[in-house]
Amino acid sequence: MQKSQDSRDRGAEDLCTVSMRICQEGHANALALNKECNQIAVAGRSLLKVFAIYSDGFTEVCNMRGGKNQNLSYSSNDVAWSTLDSNILATAATNGVVSVWDLSRFGQKKQLHVYNEHERTAHTVAFDIHDPHILVSGSQDGTIKQFDVRNEKSSYTYYSNSESVRDVKFSPHTQYVISAVSENGTVQLWDLRKGDKSILQFTAHSGPIYTCDWHPTKNWLATGSRDKQIKIWNMDGKASLEHTIHTIAVVGRVKWRPDRIYHIASCALVVDYSIHVWDIRRPYIPFASFNDHTNVTTGIAWKGDNSQLLLSTSKDSTIYRHAFKDAVRPSSKANAQGASLGHRGDISFARKIKLTTTETVTHGSKINSFVRQRSSNHEDQFHLAQSDVCQFILKPSYIGYSLKEEITHLKEHECFIGCAKELILNGRKLVDICEHNANVTKKYGKHNATTLWNFVKVLYGSNEFGKHEIHRNSFSKQKSVQTLRRPAQITHAHEILQWDRNERNDNNNNDDMADTVVQLDMDSTVMGGVSTTSSKQNYPPFGSVILSETQILNEITFDNFDLLREGFIYVGPPDFSKMHSHQESALHHDVQAARPHLDLKAESKEASPPPNTPSVLKVNSAPAIPIWEPHQFVAESIMLQGDVGDVQTTISILIAMSETRKLLQIDDVLVETWFQTYIDQLHRYQLWNEACKVMNLSWLRAVRELNQQSTSVHTNCGECGRSLAGSVGWYCQKCKSMQSSKCSVCGLIVRGLYAWCQGCSHGGHLEHIMDYFANHFKCPKCGHLCEYN
Repeated sequence: MQKSQDSRDRGAEDLCTVSMRICQEGHANALALNKECNQIAVAGRSLLKVFAIYSDGFTEVCNMRGGKNQNLSYSSNDVAWSTLDSNILATAATNGVVSVWDLSRFGQKKQLHVYNEHERTAHTVAFDIHDPHILVSGSQDGTIKQFDVRNEKSSYTYYSNSESVRDVKFSPHTQYVISAVSENGTVQLWDLRKGDKSILQFTAHSGPIYTCDWHPTKNWLATGSRDKQIKIWNMDGKASLEHTIHTIAVVGRVKWRPDRIYHIASCALVVDYSIHVWDIRRPYIPFASFNDHTNVTTGIAWKGDNSQLLLSTSKDSTIYRHAFKDAVRPSSKANAQGASLGHRGDISFARKIKLTTTETVTHGSKINSFVRQRSSNHEDQFHLAQSDVCQFILKPSYIGYSLKEEITHLKEHECFIGCAKELILNGRKLVDICEHNANVTKKYGKHNATTLWNFVKVLYGSNEFGKHEIHRNSFSKQKSVQTLRRPAQITHAHEILQWDRNERNDNNNNDDMADTVVQLDMDSTVMGGVSTTSSKQNYPPFGSVILSETQILNEITFDNFDLLREGFIYVGPPDFSKMHSHQESALHHDVQAARPHLDLKAESKEASPPPNTPSVLKVNSAPAIPIWEPHQFVAESIMLQGDVGDVQTTISILIAMSETRKLLQIDDVLVETWFQTYIDQLHRYQLWNEACKVMNLSWLRAVRELNQQSTSVHTNCGECGRSLAGSVGWYCQKCKSMQSSKCSVCGLIVRGLYAWCQGCSHGGHLEHIMDYFANHFKCPKCGHLCEYN
C-alpha cells in the first residue's frame, strides 16, 4: 500500500499547475468531482458546465445552460455529483429549487427532476455515500429535505429550528447519519430514519457556520465559521473539541486531504484569495498555500485519493488544478525571531529551537524522542517546530515606581477583566470617577491609563477648565474668572504695589477706539513707610502682563521699548528699572532694527522723567490673552491609547467625560471602531453585562442598536420536536397542548425564569433545574445528556 502511494505521489509530481477560464459572463460558486475523478462539474449563477480533466488542462464536455429556456432554477449555489453514478448531478438554486440532472440524456434537456419545495434559497446538496438514490438539501428556511431521485417529491423534511442550514454532509463512518451546520453556530447530527429530532446538537462557534467536512478515516468533523476558526470535533460519543485552527478571514470551505491524517485545506469567504493547507497539530501557520487565484476562492476538492493535486474554482471565473510541488511554504519565509518591549522596560525575546541530531520534544505531558536524519521528510517534522521565550526584566530601581507601589505581574486578560468589572463610567462627579478609575488601573499595573485618568481629573474635573473658550478683548474685562485667582490683600504698604486702572472716556462715545491706559503710581513713602494712597486698588488679572513676541512687536509702541525685559513687560517706576541690567536678546535687536530713525534733539535724549512720575504704557487695543487649551493634548493622548490597543481606556474616558468629550473633536467613525472593538473583547471574555452597559452609555446610534440585534430565541415542542415559531407562547399546534410550558421536575407551569435545553426541548423552573443537575446529568423527562453550567 505504501509503495503504490509513493508511486502515485511521484506521478503527481510530474504534473504542474494548470488553469482554464470557464465563463465570461459570471463566476462559479461550487465544484464537484465524479467518482472516477476525471470530470469536474462547475456551477454558478450563470454557469453550469462539465469539464474533462487531462494532464495538460481542461476540456469542456457539456454546457447545461446552453438552451433558451433559462430561469432561476439554473442559478446554482452548490453542485453535487452522485458517488455511485457518474451521470447523475444535483444542484441547489438561489430560488430554493433542487434540480437533478442526467448527463446520459440526449440534447439540452438533461434536467431529470425539479423539486420546488424549499421556501427560500437552497444552500447545499449532498448524495448519500451508500445509496445513490438518496439526496438531501439544506435551505435558508431552516429545513433539511430528503429526496429519492426516483420519485417526484421529497421523502421527508427535518426541521433544524435555526434560521438557516448552510451545509449538509453524509458521515462516511455511520450509515444514514448526516451532519448539518447552521447560521446560529450549532451543529446537528440527524439519523435519516428518525426525523422527529436530531440525535445530537451542540454549539460549535460563536458565529454562523458555513461549511463542514467529515474525516475519511477518523470520526472527526471539521467546521468553518465566520469567527475565522476551523474546529475539529471528535464525534465519538459526546462531541469534544480536538483542535482549533485560527485563520485570517471568514472560512468558506474546508476539505480533508487524502492520505494525510492531520492535513486539511480551506478557503476564505472574503478578503483572502489563497487556499491554505493546514496541519492541525500546528494551527497558527499554514503548512502550504496556493496563491494562484486573483479573487475569492469558492470551491475546492482533492483529485480523488491523490494528495498531490487540488482542484479549485474562484470568483475570477477560472478553474485550477494545483500541483502540491508548486505550493508556497509560509513557514519557510516566516521570521523565526521576535522581540517586544514592555511598558515597564522589560524585553521579551522569542526564537525558534533548531532540532539537533537527538532531540527531545515535549508536547504537554507527552515526551517524544526521535533522531533527526538528513533525509527526513519536511511534512513529518512540520508540527514539531518549537520556540523558546526569554524575558529580561528591568531592575525595580529603574522602573520609576517605588517597591511599595510595585504589584505582582498579572496576565493581560486578568487586567482587562478586572478593569472591565471595577471601572466606573457614570453616576458620579467626574472628579470622583477619575480618582476611582486611576486607582483601579494602578492596581492592575496600567500606569499609562492611570496617568491619563489623573490628567482628565485635573484638566476637566473643575468648572474652570470644563468651560468653553473665554474670549478676552481688553484688560478691563478680566473680572469673572480671574477674580478668583487674585491674591489676598496685604495690609503692609512695603509688601504691595498699588495699581490704578483708569479708563479714558471718549467724548464721542466711541469706546471701542478708546485707548486703554495702564498707569503705575508709586508713592514716595512706599519705600519708607505706610502708603497713604486712598485711590481704589485693583490688582491686574493673573498673567495679563505676559505677552508673546509677536504681540509685543505688533501692539507695543517704540516709546516703551525700555520696558521690555526678555520678552516681558516691566511696568515699575523708571528709576527702579534702571537698577536692573538685563542681557539683550534677539527680540531687542529685532525691535532696534525695526525702529524708525528719528532725529531726536539732544535735550530730549538727556531729559528723564522725575523719580515720582508714573510710567504710562499706551496701547491702541489691548491684545487678547490666550489661555492654553488642553483639548488637543487630551485627544492625542486618548488616540495614542487606542493605537496601542488599549481601547478599554479610550472608551471609558470618553464615556466618563460625558458632554465634555465634544471639546476633543475626535472623529465619530474612529470612536465607533473603538466601541465595536471593546464590545467584541468583552464578548470574548463573556462579560455580557459590562458589554451591555457600554452599549447603553454610547452616544452613537450604531453602537446603541447592537444589543437589539439577534434577540430571537427559536423554541420547539418537547413532545414532538416541532418548531413553536408560529405558535402563541408554548402552545404546540401539532400536539394541541402546552406541555412544554410545564416544569420537567415538578410538573407545574413555569411562571418567571425558565431554563430550557436546546437539545431535548425540555426545561423547567430555574431553581428546580439547578438543584436537579447538581446531582444528575440526564434530562429528568427523556434521559437526554443536557449541558447545564
